Amino acid sequence: MPIISVTTWPSENDEKCHELMEELTETVHRVTGAPRDRITVYIREVPRNRWSEGGAVGSDPDFARLSRLSRPAAV
Repeated sequence: MPIISVTTWPSENDEKCHELMEELTETVHRVTGAPRDRITVYIREVPRNRWSEGGAVGSDPDFARLSRLSRPAAV
């Protein structure tokens, strides 16, 4: 049955993580009809210093700006 994987930065807020898992379960159940007890949701947390977008590392204080810059492809 459905397996949903969410990859995100670490969160200290267990309540929000539980809410996300419950909401994803309910949405998959509603859309696909899969039984709730057959839907698996897990959250994988990746530290910011092990995450990059557009070549910018998530732990960089200027990450929000740097990760949105267009960079030429490396040759």
